[in-house]
Amino acid sequence: MLVLYAGFPGALEGLRLLHREWPGPRPRRTREGDVATWRRRGASLCRQVYGPAIAKLLPAVRALHPDLERWMVEHGYGRVLARPGLGLRDRELVTVAALAALGWERQLVSHVLGALRVGAPAAAVEEALAIGARAGGARERATATRTWARAARYIREGSTREGSASEGSGTTRAGAPAASPGAGPHPKPARF
Repeated sequence: MLVLYAGFPGALEGLRLLHREWPGPRPRRTREGDVATWRRRGASLCRQVYGPAIAKLLPAVRALHPDLERWMVEHGYGRVLARPGLGLRDRELVTVAALAALGWERQLVSHVLGALRVGAPAAAVEEALAIGARAGGARERATATRTWARAARYIREGSTREGSASEGSGTTRAGAPAASPGAGPHPKPARF
């Protein structure tokens, strides 16, 4: 039930602001896919975003409520985030900005690392954090600053502290995102 009261009101207000600030073609309804397709696409996308942390994340979400993991994978990732249109890097940057504005620190850290994992340049992730932090208050700016410091530390240490399985190219041995080209080996601390 909380999704109805916390998520939908946020979505309605966010879309109202988006339509006011970004006049452009209005979205159209999609009717692609089915539950099996959404589950498959969602699981694939979750693995890309969360890397080795997925092994701990899904059971933790399932422990909160048995249906929540299914909703997250099938609907959130499979139906919404994996649909055609905006690319994965841009979707993660939008997610970072939204979470920074809302001050959801735990999810923000995961998606900052996820944005880096899927190839977003560190400068773009920092910019998304700054945009979101400016939309929030002092608490959200402090959260963005702490999050960026944690992300920089993870990159320096070559570990996400969320798992140890190798993810293949583009990541360090422990599954942390490799530093983005042009970002330098150690992103500097930012203040938002």
